[in-house]
Amino acid sequence: MTLWRRNVVIISEMRQIILAGAHLGFPMDRTPLGGGGMVGLQLARAWAREGARLTVLGAGPQAPWDPPPSGARYVRLPSEDPAPDLVRLSETGYARFCRRFEAATTAHILEPGRFEPSRACVVVNDISESPDLERLAAAGFRIVSIWHVDVVAYFNRMYLGGLVAPERLTRAFTRVRRGGLGRAVPRILRLVFEKQEAAVRFSRRIVLPSRGMAEVLAACYRHVDRGIAAKAMVLPWGGWSEAFAEEELRPAAARLKERYEIGPRTRVLATLSRISPEKGLHVLVDALHVLEDRAPEIEDLRLLICGEPAFMRGAAYSRRVRAGAARLKRFRVVFPGYLAGLEKQSHLRLAELFVSPSLHESYGLTIVEALRAGLPVLASDHHGVEEILRPEYGRIVSYAGAGRAERMAGALRELLGGGELAEMGRRAKAASEGMSFEDAARALRRAAEEEE
Repeated sequence: MTLWRRNVVIISEMRQIILAGAHLGFPMDRTPLGGGGMVGLQLARAWAREGARLTVLGAGPQAPWDPPPSGARYVRLPSEDPAPDLVRLSETGYARFCRRFEAATTAHILEPGRFEPSRACVVVNDISESPDLERLAAAGFRIVSIWHVDVVAYFNRMYLGGLVAPERLTRAFTRVRRGGLGRAVPRILRLVFEKQEAAVRFSRRIVLPSRGMAEVLAACYRHVDRGIAAKAMVLPWGGWSEAFAEEELRPAAARLKERYEIGPRTRVLATLSRISPEKGLHVLVDALHVLEDRAPEIEDLRLLICGEPAFMRGAAYSRRVRAGAARLKRFRVVFPGYLAGLEKQSHLRLAELFVSPSLHESYGLTIVEALRAGLPVLASDHHGVEEILRPEYGRIVSYAGAGRAERMAGALRELLGGGELAEMGRRAKAASEGMSFEDAARALRRAAEEEE
């Protein structure tokens, strides 16, 4: 910011941004760490390109940039430990790792003379892996927390079947903690509840990717901070994609067609996510079983499930999904594994419809990625989807009550038989041009650098 006073130029120094996330520093082209990790990487790159005063704290061995830009630096923490294999940690191993990363980042940020608290903002890119926010706030640091997942709501949906309202869980934990019984709660749950409550208490801004998530969070934490609605910043991430020449994509897609035995009458669906229970892949496979029985006009179909098993509960869930796929008679499910770059884009090139069958999502990064690839989308009614999809290029299936697979199968049959997918794909591509990650990154940078 430049201020003119009596012909004297006074230059106000930009606020230092400290971006912290344990998943930062890993090569995302071959490390399946999920959408939150990719958002952190893209933020680091976007802010560095724009000349922000930026320090990135991560656990991986690789800086987000090569070469490092002027004004930005990367620090691996804990520096004395080997880089962890995040994708293979158990729940308890992950909880222990988060506490080590918390201690290391807190010590680094609070080291005397390293940062000026009144001129710095700590941006937390994963709540569970955050520094000690209470100590940082007490030292005078501004804190902005990015919520990729409301883990309490996720825990309620996936482990308790949605039987208990998430706000009841958060209030119960607050009472337990204040009663001195917090250590009786299992370590992984204590990590989740303590970290989320601290983020609400000590953040100046709470960044959320969808209105639905903001509503759930407000209901869960009004007892902690009555001003939570004023702190909330709903910021849909939009999307980004790498550009590849047609001369690269066409032969790559042709090789995949031959590998997967895709003929001129084969209908091709794609989904892109880690293989984890909340992604609802079993619902989609069950829907294909229904479709085999009820849609004889669909003679041949391929479903591409692109992704690796998640590091928690992923292996067992992957076996369940594969077993369901193996029982299909006419249709075939392909598991290409984790994809990035040209390989990902060439797989999406094969599909005529993208399906997002998730039981729980905070936004829908892969939906935007599919739209940018020119694919119409069929999605479940998870958070964020109504803010992304429109009827002219997408459909939403309700998961309320029983019969989810049947409703998904009905929507698939309608779309595959309607003859509109190509036109819907063109509309999807056009709509995605207004879903810019760069705009979201700039808005978040302004929130981090703004004066009180």
